[in-house]
Amino acid sequence: MSSRSIKIAVISDLHVFNGSSAKGDGPSFIGTADPQDGPERHPFVGIRDLIRREKITADLLICPGDLADKADPAALMYAWERLNALKDELKASSLLATTGNHDVDSRNQHGDHDPKGNLQSLMPMFPGTDEALCDRYWSRNFAIVEHQDVRIVLLNSAAFHGYGGDANPEFRHGRVSARTISALRQALEGGERRINILVCHHHPAPYNPVDEDDYSEMVGGERLIEALDSGLFGSWLLIHGHKHYPRLAYAGGSTSSPIIFSAGSFSAVLWQKVQSRAQNQFYILEIPIAELDLLGLDIAGTLTSWDWINMLGWQPAGSGSGLPHKVGFGWREAPRAVAATVAAQFITSPVVQTGSEILNAVPKLRYLRPDELENVVRRLRADHGIIAKLADGMISEIGRP
Repeated sequence: MSSRSIKIAVISDLHVFNGSSAKGDGPSFIGTADPQDGPERHPFVGIRDLIRREKITADLLICPGDLADKADPAALMYAWERLNALKDELKASSLLATTGNHDVDSRNQHGDHDPKGNLQSLMPMFPGTDEALCDRYWSRNFAIVEHQDVRIVLLNSAAFHGYGGDANPEFRHGRVSARTISALRQALEGGERRINILVCHHHPAPYNPVDEDDYSEMVGGERLIEALDSGLFGSWLLIHGHKHYPRLAYAGGSTSSPIIFSAGSFSAVLWQKVQSRAQNQFYILEIPIAELDLLGLDIAGTLTSWDWINMLGWQPAGSGSGLPHKVGFGWREAPRAVAATVAAQFITSPVVQTGSEILNAVPKLRYLRPDELENVVRRLRADHGIIAKLADGMISEIGRP
């Protein structure tokens, strides 16, 4: 990992199950009994093919939980083995994970009265750190992994699953306790890092992209966001799973509130309400630290997404996939002001520019989220008479008609 950039592969919510997906009635496109003979039929075989074909590498592989479905021990072991093999395929230095609600035997379906026992038995040790940090993760509900300019917090938002009894079953939602937040604040006081990333499974605030009743967000999540937004511990990117619906957003709070990346599911069969608006996805997240220093941006980056299409394999994400193939995040400025900055490039030169040319002139443009970029395009037309075309989440052509 370069101290001035970081590239992270993100795979979330695999929901591997013990059986075969051939009948089409399983919870995932990955079953432990599936043949691994075609990149268009098996997501793991397909992702290995994509990595080799496009020469994809990453510094880290991150998994925000739900490796298995319903905490099946065989499925959990299968998923962890495949993720570790994928780490090697990506030439990543580490696989870092956190616990999903489906990774914990909170309902004692497997009979040993130890909800986290199967996770603690995995080798290499879960969540992918050394033994001392693994012990800290299980005892304090978080662990901190540091490498030069980057600090990564692995937070166990399913830490209380298996408690609560029938009256208030914890498995229905995530939780971060006040004691955990206090311990995390103390641990972060050891020094600020240029880039800070928190990985958890549950969403820290209500997030209902489709019409559904959902109360599974992290209890205590608002207090967690307040701590990250305090300005005392640097700027933060928060990566979570659980929702199976991808999104890039900013948490409520100040203009430096955490960026929240909700990762879509790698291989779970999506609910019918979600299928028309999102796909299974795999991501490469890149944060060019040195460039951000030059541009005066706090924390920003780009996200490249691929869709899993059963019987076609991994394809560049489309416009109806939840997140398009190429997106940015991190430049927080009003669309009207951004449009004025872009329009200034056409005062003396009315010619059409390509997407590459306008990005060279205004490099911050690559760090706008899709909805922000669409608002800028509208303001360019309305305020300046400039037409911009979008393709794959980026400007492809821009100029005066």
